[in-house]
Amino acid sequence: MGSLLAFLPGGLFRFAWAKVVVVLMALGAGLLAGRANQGGSGHLPRSTVVLLGAGSGILLLAALLSSSPAAALLGRWPRYEGALVLAVYAAALALGAKLLAGPGSASRWRVLHRALAVAALPLAVICILESAGLRPLGGAADLRPGATLGNASDQGLAGVMIAAALALPSLQPGKSSWLLRTGCAAGVLIAVLSGSRAALLGLVAVVIVSVLGVFFAGRSSTRPSRQTPMRGLTRKGMAAAGGSLAGLALLIFLVPGARDRLFYGDTVTGRWLLWQQTLEMAQEHPWFGVGPSAFVDAFPGYQTQQWAVQTGGDFPPDSPHSWLLQALIAGGIPLLLLALLLAASTLKTAMVRIRSAEGIHRDTLISALAAVVGYGVGLLTGFTSPGTTPLAAFICGGLLASALVAPAPQTEAPEPEAPQPESSKLRSWFKAPAARTAATAAGALAVVGGLVLAVPAAAAEWPMAAGVSAAGNGDTGQAQRHFQAAQALRPWDSDTALLAAQAFAGPAAEGDPEAAARAVEWARVSLSRTPDSVEAGLALSIGYLNSGELPAAKQQLDELIIRAPYTSGLYVQRGIAWFGLGRPEQSIADLRTAAGQSPESPVPWQVLARVYQRVGQDGNAARAQEQADRLARPEPLLQELQELQE
Repeated sequence: MGSLLAFLPGGLFRFAWAKVVVVLMALGAGLLAGRANQGGSGHLPRSTVVLLGAGSGILLLAALLSSSPAAALLGRWPRYEGALVLAVYAAALALGAKLLAGPGSASRWRVLHRALAVAALPLAVICILESAGLRPLGGAADLRPGATLGNASDQGLAGVMIAAALALPSLQPGKSSWLLRTGCAAGVLIAVLSGSRAALLGLVAVVIVSVLGVFFAGRSSTRPSRQTPMRGLTRKGMAAAGGSLAGLALLIFLVPGARDRLFYGDTVTGRWLLWQQTLEMAQEHPWFGVGPSAFVDAFPGYQTQQWAVQTGGDFPPDSPHSWLLQALIAGGIPLLLLALLLAASTLKTAMVRIRSAEGIHRDTLISALAAVVGYGVGLLTGFTSPGTTPLAAFICGGLLASALVAPAPQTEAPEPEAPQPESSKLRSWFKAPAARTAATAAGALAVVGGLVLAVPAAAAEWPMAAGVSAAGNGDTGQAQRHFQAAQALRPWDSDTALLAAQAFAGPAAEGDPEAAARAVEWARVSLSRTPDSVEAGLALSIGYLNSGELPAAKQQLDELIIRAPYTSGLYVQRGIAWFGLGRPEQSIADLRTAAGQSPESPVPWQVLARVYQRVGQDGNAARAQEQADRLARPEPLLQELQELQE
């Protein structure tokens, strides 16, 4: 649960690796707990293990067949969902099964609920402050906040799972019921304040699953539990569910951010366009997709004019924002079918577990199912991440687990055995714990290996942030040293070079020749590892342009525009290259194309005004500059609203 609050103050991207490190430490603690628990534990169903193994094999093959196998295997910025992070997700699932089943599981579920409630309280406070316009954790003021999750959708999904897991347990009498109820309310508030439609949809799914679970549990109960009167809980649960839906609707309309996002249609249209273009990509790569983490490089080739006009097209998404399409693109039709089978198997196994449980444990499993379903529904328009997926996997493991109980000790005196030689006794003494010891040792080595990779990767975010800041301030030498330090900590990461190239491309475009040379250097490193990266290619072309290598820049941009014809930034840079090569007509044509693809951006008009002025078309220059100025300043009404908010 601590991973929900973990982040790296002062890092460039402060959230992913910090959470991975915390979860790895939890996995290590789980190994110790397993060694201490000699009375038995839980295990995942065979169907789940088989489907996960088959999916892993398909992902591995898809990664090896992709254009950038190493990057696909190791993961890409910012979520780095490569072999290590995906293994952490699977291990969290297994750990949930191990700890939340078997003897003593009821007390562990109670610890889980209390931990969720405790984590929800500071998270809710941060969300409240951010919704009021403050930034207690820092970050850009013009971006949607995400508290300690780093993303509004992740924040919302974390709130959904907290509220779901605590909903029914909070109705039980007990010393900590007030804490659980407070935590449940905080979870709902976290989800609503995120303004995420995925989270709001997940909350509705949580209420529906909780109501249906309590209703059918009450009907199928042949006898009331000694711990909790089932009929009373059924009535209480139904009343709470009805009140929850009404309260949720009221809360959404009372919170401006949630209300505005719910009725703001542009992002909905953009999401439909994203899905349509993703399906076109899938039609060309049906069997193994484009490979894990390769979506960000492949997507610019499938952008359309409508997408460019609506989004500008210069910042390609790194995910299709749907777990179904994410599976389809990462591993093709086979991985999608396995994902659907895994979802169906999970639901079937969960219902079997719930029907076989009684009393408080049944309510706990219903809430766990609501959390998993709420997360899955939210992922229909979202994406997996280290901020939310380990928690969902851990809860799901406890939901699916079957108890594996160790044999009870013999109560009768055993019959006397024939004397054995000392060598046989020694072998039998080692044989019993050998498998368990070997498994624990292998798990410990895996956790240590993961930490050896994850801790430096997290630490690299500090020099990365310092490098970006230094590059923005014009201190190219200091920025170079910071980026080299980050690369030393994360040598396997292709996107360290990409981010460095992009950081240097900014001052290079303003005429800094040293920054231009560094942009070329880092962009070449990035392209050597991810040759299909349009972002790295654009940074390379900017470096070429401002290093005086105009023909090389023009050739690079020609190749990129063929692959990504609706990326406006490419036309801006090629317009500059055309002008430098003495072809102002082609320059003006490219700049007008860029302006048409990014109607809200002032940059094409600013460059166009300078080109018109240089060729003596003063009237056109004045009109282009006027258009640039109009786009650069906010509309009067928008400016007035911003002043009122301040």
